[in-house]
Amino acid sequence: MDKILFIVDGSLAKYFLERLCLQKALNFFYTILYYNDETISVITRGENIDFVKFDPTSSSKLNKLLLNNFSQIFVFLQDEFDTKNTYENIRAFSKEQNIVLMDFWGLSVSDEHCDLIDLRAILSNYLLGFLPDVALIAQNIGLSTGEIMEVKIPADSIFAYRHVGSIGQKRWRIALLYRNSKFIFVNSSTMLMPNDSILIVGDPSVLQGVYHNIKRGRGQFPSPFGSNILALMDMRDKSEAELENFLKIALFFHSKTNSKKLIIRVINPRLNEIYERLKHNDKNNVSIELDYKNTDFKSISALLEGNDIGVIITDLLHFERKKKQFFELKIPILKIGERNFEELREAVILNSNEAELETQANVMIDLSKQLGLSVKLYHYKPNDDSKQVVEHFQSLSKLYNKEIKIINDTSKNPLLELSLNNDILQFVSFKKELTSSRLSTLLSTDFNVLYAKMNKNYQLFIPIS
Repeated sequence: MDKILFIVDGSLAKYFLERLCLQKALNFFYTILYYNDETISVITRGENIDFVKFDPTSSSKLNKLLLNNFSQIFVFLQDEFDTKNTYENIRAFSKEQNIVLMDFWGLSVSDEHCDLIDLRAILSNYLLGFLPDVALIAQNIGLSTGEIMEVKIPADSIFAYRHVGSIGQKRWRIALLYRNSKFIFVNSSTMLMPNDSILIVGDPSVLQGVYHNIKRGRGQFPSPFGSNILALMDMRDKSEAELENFLKIALFFHSKTNSKKLIIRVINPRLNEIYERLKHNDKNNVSIELDYKNTDFKSISALLEGNDIGVIITDLLHFERKKKQFFELKIPILKIGERNFEELREAVILNSNEAELETQANVMIDLSKQLGLSVKLYHYKPNDDSKQVVEHFQSLSKLYNKEIKIINDTSKNPLLELSLNNDILQFVSFKKELTSSRLSTLLSTDFNVLYAKMNKNYQLFIPIS
C-alpha cells in the first residue's frame, strides 16, 4: 500500500486532519508527523493512520523517517521558519521527492517536484466570489485558470428569458444550470431564468467577456457587440442636405443608445458648412477622423482595431458596395433610410426562422426601448418551436415593460404594405445569403433576403451565428 506523510502543526492542520479521517475507504497508509499535542485530536485516530512525534527541523530524525519511501509528503506548518527548514531537510534527503507545501507567507520556491499552495490567494479568491460583480472561478478543478466559471443571472440580464440555443457560444459553452438548489442538464430549448446560476466553460479570456455581458442590464445596445459607434461618411457627390442628415442621424443615434463614443470616419472631405460642423463636434465622446488620402472605405476591418465598435452606420450606396466586408465583421450594421431618424415610429421583424427570431429579439427590444419605438413581429410559417419563440417574446415584453404586437396573418404579404412606408426600422438577419447578387435573390421567399424591397426604410442588419 502506498504511503503518504503529513508534517503538520497548528489549528488549520488539525481541522484538515479531522476532515481527512472522516473520509471513507482510504486506500493509502498515512503517517502523521507532529510536534505539538494540540494539533492532534481524538477524532483523527483511525485505520491506516500512524502517528509520529518529533521536531521535523531535526534532519537526522526526519531522514530516518523518510527511509519509508513515501509517495507524497504534505508540509502543513504554521511557522514560516519551520516550514522552510523542513522543506530543505526533505530536499537534502531527496531531490525528486513529491512535496505539497502550504504557503501562508509568499514563499519563493522554484521546484518542479513541489506544489506550492498559496493559501492567501485561495482565501482571497473565495472571498471575492461572494461579491456581486466578480466572477466565481473554479479553483481546484481543471487548469484553475478561469476556464470553468459559475455566473448568476440577474433579473435584468440580457441572458434572462433566453433559450440556450439562441445564444452564440463561440469558444465557450453553457455546461450546466442550477435552479432551486437543483442542477439541470441544458439543451437548446432550455430557457434561462433570472436568478439561475450557469456553469460556463471555455477560453478564460472569452469567459471574462461573457461574464460581463451576463451581468449587464437591459438597455445596453450596442453591447454586447461593442461599446462604440462607427459612422462612415463619404462627402463626395453628396449634397449638404444629405451630409447634414447623415451627421444628425449619427449624433442622434449616439445620444439615444448606450454607446460610449461615436467615431465619424470621413473620406473625400470638402470645405463647406458641414466640414465646419464636423470639426465643431469633435469632442470627448465624439471623434471626427478626416481621411484625406483614401477615396474609398477600402479596409473597414482595419477601422475597428482597438475601437471596440458595436455598430456601424452607413448609407445604402456603401452598404451595397461593401456588403461582403460588413458581413465578415459580425457586428450590427445600421443602413440609413430616407426620413429623419427622429421621425421613426415603429420597429419590425419579418421572419419565419425560429432560431433567428430569438437572436434578433433581444437586440430589437433593447434598442426599440432606447429609441421609444413600438414593436411588431411579423411571424410566418410557424412550426413546432413557435410556442417557444412566442414565450420568449412575451417574457421580454414583461421584462422591458414594452408591448410587442405579434402578427400571424398569412393572407397578406407584409412586404407590399411595409415597402410603401419610410418611417420604419426593420431588423434583418444578416446571413451569407444576403451577400449574393440581387438577381439571385429575386425568387427567394425569405423576407430577410428580400430586404432590398424596403430600402426606403432604416434597416439594422444583425449578425447571425
